[in-house]
Amino acid sequence: MTGRSGKTDLPSEGAGAGGKERPNTKRTGELAEAAFLHKAVGLGLKVTKPWGDSERYDFVVDAGERLWRVQIKCTAAVRAGGYHIQPIHYVYGKKKVTYTAEDIDVLAAYVIPLDVWYVVPIEAIGAGTSLRLYPEGGCKVARFEQFRERWDLFGGEVRPVSEVAEEDAESSESVLIRMPVWKPFICRGK
Repeated sequence: MTGRSGKTDLPSEGAGAGGKERPNTKRTGELAEAAFLHKAVGLGLKVTKPWGDSERYDFVVDAGERLWRVQIKCTAAVRAGGYHIQPIHYVYGKKKVTYTAEDIDVLAAYVIPLDVWYVVPIEAIGAGTSLRLYPEGGCKVARFEQFRERWDLFGGEVRPVSEVAEEDAESSESVLIRMPVWKPFICRGK
């Protein structure tokens, strides 16, 4: 799979049918989870990872008043002018099943080539088996655009840790918060 730059931007698992390299979707998903963890913690959210991978959700975000079950999905696939995400999981014997409020609270969708997140409550997804995201415009009725970078949906005011550190530096009880200096490396050619 190639990004808009024409360069391969996803981990591959070698040549598939026809000699083309196929993306390693498991590895790509792991990198998206790392990107979510980096972004969420950088915004001051408390994030935990469940043991194993048997749950329908990838992370739990502790917002103080409640815990949010978060499923991570990522895409670099452009279809009909938008980035395509499937809010589904596989159940043995049933094939594709759409996530419900019994499974997750939030779907965090990562548009890899643009480093853009959509934080979508499960209620906004409904029973659909695909989401189309338009971070670059091109759609008059972009249904999910209201959820672009909506980290505040986890409750309270979410601010970058650097802002909190600046406020603390101005107060008499100064606390030094060190920010990570690395960015997750998912896209090549950025």
